[in-house]
Amino acid sequence: MNQDLLPVKVLQIGMTRNIGGLETYLMQQFDHLDRNKVVYDFVNITNEYDIVFADKIRNAGSKIFGVCSRHKNPLNHYWQWIKLLRKESKNYKAIVLNTNSLEYIFPLFLGKIMGIPVRIIHSHNGGFENKIGLIRRVLIGFNRILMKWSVTDYFACAQSAGQWMFGNTQPFTVIHNAINIKDIVFNDKVRQIKRSELKFGDEDFIVGHVGRFVYQKDHEFLIDVFNEVHNKRSKAKLLLIGDYVGDDTYYKNAVNQVKKLKLENAVLFLGIRHDVAELMQAMDCFVMPSRFEGLTVVGVESQASGLPCFFSDNITKELKLVDGLCYFIDKKLEKKTWADIILKKSAVTRRDTSKELRLAGYDIDTEVNKIMSFYLKEKK
Repeated sequence: MNQDLLPVKVLQIGMTRNIGGLETYLMQQFDHLDRNKVVYDFVNITNEYDIVFADKIRNAGSKIFGVCSRHKNPLNHYWQWIKLLRKESKNYKAIVLNTNSLEYIFPLFLGKIMGIPVRIIHSHNGGFENKIGLIRRVLIGFNRILMKWSVTDYFACAQSAGQWMFGNTQPFTVIHNAINIKDIVFNDKVRQIKRSELKFGDEDFIVGHVGRFVYQKDHEFLIDVFNEVHNKRSKAKLLLIGDYVGDDTYYKNAVNQVKKLKLENAVLFLGIRHDVAELMQAMDCFVMPSRFEGLTVVGVESQASGLPCFFSDNITKELKLVDGLCYFIDKKLEKKTWADIILKKSAVTRRDTSKELRLAGYDIDTEVNKIMSFYLKEKK
């Protein structure tokens, strides 16, 4: 068969079993690709469980390869990678590592050895814990050197994410965390239906949050802020959407904190949900006090749904896409001050923000065309 008639095949790494921002980003692209031109396959690098959306991916005709967890069996992990790329590398024009840190770049190093022409590292994060151990620092330093030898192209979800991971001397391309805007734009009918399903009354003030139970998201701070909101608005409720992956410490801490504050009837732990867009319609504001963050997909989605959004000042200001909806609050301020700002600034009329999102470059069709043009250019 004429190779020019075959689609460009891209091997994507980074999906987990959790519906996080990275997974949402990849599936938004996956759903809108012209598969006659570009095909995404995936590698599950912790093959103890399926990645999220696995059935959907396979039903669309794409493949999911698996290698065992490097944390449980590092030697076997690397050996399985070698066997996989020895067999499959000739079928792929590109390999993409979607990552939040430089602790792991082996697939790109191996991809170069195995002859995959395009090797991309995509930064999805804009910061890390302030205190990391010496071994991790050495590993990251070594991988930074290895990265320059292994990688052909550098992507980032935002300028801040690129500068944090690659430094100021390494050119990179910003790929927006674009969304299907029409699926999430504010719809009052959906809002009323969802609030009715959740048994919320007209007087209930709904604070929303989407995020895994990990150190980064700082649920402890969020729940303390909500406690202050609840002290001022007795009918306030907090929706916590998301789960934990592996270590459940932060989840258990959040549950215990809610019990200690006697907020069991006001805080809803909703777990992994496939109706986040509809749940955002039901909210009255969105709060994300992260310790560090890239340009988070849920931050884009919340603005697309017309929600007043309250972010910690640790999050990149590039996330401000809609005037009058986005507020960055100093984490050093008292929780009562956070609550006052949230209650005051949430008194807005929800509206259609789709025009602002499109002008900012966050329409999925526009961004997918940009991505496809990149891969098709590499085909020539």
